[in-house]
Formats: sequence, structure tokens, C-alpha cells
Amino acid sequence: MKLRQKAAIAIAAISLASVAGVGPANAASIGGGGASFLANMMDICAAQYNRNTQSNTASDIVTYASVGSSSGKSGFTKGTYLFGGSESAYSAGTAPAGLVYVPLVGGAIAIGYRLDGISPANATVRLPSEVVAKIFAGQITKWNDPAIAAANKATTVAKKLKSTKDGVTVSIAKKASNVEFAVSMTSAAAKKYKNAKVTITAATLGGESKSLYSAKSAAKLSKTAAYAANTVYTVKAGKTLVGTLTTETVKDGETITFPDTAIRVVHRSDGSGTTNNFINYLNKSHPAIWTKVTSDTFSTGFPGASVPTDGSFQSAKGNEGLASYVRDNNGSITYAELSYLEERGVKAAAVSNPAGKYVLPSPTTSAVWLDAAEVAADGLVTQNFAAKAADAYPINAVSYGLSTTAKSATNASVKSFFAYFLDVCAPKNAAGAGYTPLTGAILAKANAQVAKINVG
Repeated sequence: MKLRQKAAIAIAAISLASVAGVGPANAASIGGGGASFLANMMDICAAQYNRNTQSNTASDIVTYASVGSSSGKSGFTKGTYLFGGSESAYSAGTAPAGLVYVPLVGGAIAIGYRLDGISPANATVRLPSEVVAKIFAGQITKWNDPAIAAANKATTVAKKLKSTKDGVTVSIAKKASNVEFAVSMTSAAAKKYKNAKVTITAATLGGESKSLYSAKSAAKLSKTAAYAANTVYTVKAGKTLVGTLTTETVKDGETITFPDTAIRVVHRSDGSGTTNNFINYLNKSHPAIWTKVTSDTFSTGFPGASVPTDGSFQSAKGNEGLASYVRDNNGSITYAELSYLEERGVKAAAVSNPAGKYVLPSPTTSAVWLDAAEVAADGLVTQNFAAKAADAYPINAVSYGLSTTAKSATNASVKSFFAYFLDVCAPKNAAGAGYTPLTGAILAKANAQVAKINVG
């Protein structure tokens, strides 16, 4: 059963109980709407909040309509929705009075594709960032284009057992069926990184990067993990890359034979924060190809006079529509929030980042990317499209909850739900659902934004 279906059943059951008189008389129905990117996570948190009597003391019933960011913003302004969801900001002069943006959760915008007839059949396709830009601009039209084929050749990463950076030394050793890590710091490094964490991530050929270790730094640290073949380990102290290590020479990528299949680009038909963030990535990363500033509307941000009408470009509504179209149509490619691809069994491409590394989308690799982002006084997050972290997936978005400072019973309920989403639901559920829970400066700012709601 799909994430939205499960959540909808839970919400419907709670709503029926309320109608039947089981809930308290002062319970309110708090209906929000907006971004489809956010919808799977919103449904999880709404369902849990609706039955959490400690956080939801009024027994309110929260619901959410997946209508796209543009409709969410306009619907919130008009009062159709009591709160909104969006990955893009209001344009100048259109925001409601006292607007509060609350960063709620992050996530990868995955490049999903279906391509029958490749060899090996289950290989993961690698796409250079520039190739992504050219495909979605209609400049690369066949899957066996030389630029795609060149990126999908098997190479190797040499064995490396030790690395030192900035007074931090990490070493690894394979012992039986395990890999043992040892981290040591000079006294100067221990002082410098005393408030930072040491993290270890593992990336296996054809799989997502996963976090193996995250702990407060110390002069000496150790960790043991199960051995896995063709795995590269990335070790950091705070944001400093200490080293990328392997216990053996490992395979990096696969040589793929591509069929002579036409590429069919699938984009959003509705106004979309996912589209806004995707075009912003393309424009900031490859401005010579994507020459226009970003927009919620794909056709507005598309480079050139207009989107091709020869069948090579198709449109669908919502992240769910994009993922479903690709699942059902050979040769198609799209951009969508990761969970929608995962629940439909659609493969995601590994995309090259500014460090020149191919990285698959995951909550872990998205979190690394967002760690380099900056958050403004109004809560809006600006991504750093030149960030050089080797283990970062480069195409991401942050979803915002929309509310206002106005004092009302409704806003008191929205404030309570947003606080629960950020501090209870997302930390426990986001990664498992394909999203990236907010941490650090962005989370701190998000909670500060929640505090502005319902202050009058």
C-alpha cells in the first residue's frame, strides 16, 4: 500500500471517530494544502499527530491536500487552506500579511527513469550534471547519446587504508567479516572540533549512501561495521573531509550498453515547488544551458522559445503523476521527490556533484548537501550549488509550512502541529520515508519561525 493511501486511511478513521462524537467538543478540523513534494511526509505526521493526545491536546484533525506549491500558496492566501505547503516563495507583493515560512523537511529531487533493454539490466545509470541539464532542455534526445555512454564506463577506486587532514587521522582495516575504523586527533584538532561530530558514511556500488557512524568528536574514536564488497567510506570531522577510504580496490560504476531509445522528458503540468527548485539547480549549475531564472512553471523556465510539442516532452500533475508516468513508459525520465519513485519501483540515476563524484539520492546524501545551505532571517533556505562535499547529492529542496503571525485558535493549532512535525515526527520518520530531517542551523531557525505564529 502506498504511503498516501496508508496515511489517508488513518486520517479518515480518526475523522470518522470525531464525527461520531468520540473526540472532544472543541476539536477543530485543520485543513492544509500545497506541495506534492511534501505530501507523503505531511500525511505521516498528520496521522500521527491526530492520535497523539500529549502533543495534540485539543484533539484537532489535521488533513493535507496535495495540489502543488502554486495552488497551495494561492489557496492559503484565499483562505481555502488553513495552512500551506510549498518549496518556493511567494512572488513579490503576493504574500498574505504576517506570512511566516517554516522550513519543515528537506529531500532529494531524484532523476527517475525507465529504460528497457540496457545491459546489464539492473545497472544504475550515471548522469553528469551537464547531461541532466541538456536532457531536460531537449538538447540530448537519445539514451545512447555519446555523452551518456561515456559517463557509464566501469572504473576502479584504488585501495586506501589511511588518511590525515587537519590533525585528524582515520584508518581502516578489514578483519574477518568486519571493517574496523580508528580515528585519532592531535590536541589542536581535538580543540578545534570539540563541538563537531565525526561521521562515517558508506557508499556501495549501485546502492544508496548510508550513515554508519555519527558521534561527538574525541581524541580517539573507534567503530566496527559489517564488511560489504565494493564499498567506499567517507569520514568527516564536522564539515572537513578527512578522507575517502577503501579496504581494497573497488569497482566504481559499470560499463552499460544503451539501446537506441528516444528520451521522453516528463515535467509538471501544474505550478510546482519541485519544478522551481529543479530549474533553480539547472540555472545556477549550468546557466549557459538554462538561461532563465527559475519558476514554478516548467514552460516559463524552459530555455528557448517553448517546450517541444513533438511528443518528446510530456506533462503530468504532481510528484505522484510524474513517477507514475515514468513507471509506465519506457524511455521516459523525470524529476521527483525520492519517496514517490521508491514506492513505484522507479530507478533513480546517480548524478555528478560539483566535486565530480556520482551520488545517488538518499536522505543521507541530501543531508550532506543541505548542510552547506544558508537560512535567512525570514526562514527561506539558499542552497550552495558550488558545495564540494564528495558524498553530497546535488539536487534538493526544502519544504516550507505556511502560516501567519495573526492570533487565532486556528493558528494556535497550526503552530502546535508544525512544532510536532519538526521536533517529533520528522526526526523519527523522515529518513525512513525518503526525506531528510532538518538539523543544525536550519532546524534552529525553523523552530524560531514556529514561535512567530499566533503571536498577534
